[in-house]
Amino acid sequence: MEANLAELAKFQISKFFKKTPATQQQCNLEAEKITGMSVHTTSLQGGDSYTVVSRDETCVVQFRAGYAALDIAFLGCIEEAYDGFTPRHKFVGKLGELHVYTMGNIGGAWNKSPKRMPCPSRDSLLSEYLSELTQLRTGLPERFRPTLKYLISMLPSLLAANWPLVPNHTDLLENNIHVSKETGHLMGICDWKDTTIGPFGMSLGGLETMLGKRTMSRGWCYHPKQQELRDMFWETLYQTMGGVSEEQKTLIDVARLVGFFLDNGFEWNLDEVKVPASEGNDDLCYLEAVTLTLWAQTDKR
Repeated sequence: MEANLAELAKFQISKFFKKTPATQQQCNLEAEKITGMSVHTTSLQGGDSYTVVSRDETCVVQFRAGYAALDIAFLGCIEEAYDGFTPRHKFVGKLGELHVYTMGNIGGAWNKSPKRMPCPSRDSLLSEYLSELTQLRTGLPERFRPTLKYLISMLPSLLAANWPLVPNHTDLLENNIHVSKETGHLMGICDWKDTTIGPFGMSLGGLETMLGKRTMSRGWCYHPKQQELRDMFWETLYQTMGGVSEEQKTLIDVARLVGFFLDNGFEWNLDEVKVPASEGNDDLCYLEAVTLTLWAQTDKR
């Protein structure tokens, strides 16, 4: 796995600097000026950025293309909502066309959304989700339709005034979840650029990415004891939230599934139009594995 990630990072760095006039050496020198010490590349990179960390491992410097610039004000809301689990972002200037940011090297709480956080209206979210889930109910293979019918019927409850709207991470992959090598404890979550505001629970499908892996030969495969680990997660979450009713547990599961379908149920056709995914699509295979197949194995549905 480490060798594969190293090759991926090398490829992403090469691709990034082919698209920008700045060189990797110039970025490294700028980062050394900012941190006051030598820097080295991080083991994980992104598609639209170049990231280094200071020699003492405390400060991360990231160079981003203009079209991928960060919304610092919005990130401030995310940092407040998930205090202690997100890096503190700071815009420190530009290097040519590149936007330069620093952030701490990361080592929420229920309904802690800041009042100043820009929130879409619940009616607009209801309309958006209804439109997209209806497209999926019509366009996805028939085996998904009973679940989508159920989710559509639950949207009014999910968007009711008593259910919190929060920043939801839309890319909770294993490379964005940082844990301590010594303890295995969660240190923080990175890559919040494409965060969306929506009902609490819509990003909880990210749990499944930690319980299995994608393979070339067999598609999505779960690790041993995945159900035991899943049960432990939900038990811990409910205990931490305190006094969770069965109705609230249902809405959390609805939000999780809505997030799953919106993130994995579409593909882009040749005309760059988003359409329901077709048979054989990798995301659709993953969606089936973590919903229909898993339910059949655990008798959940």
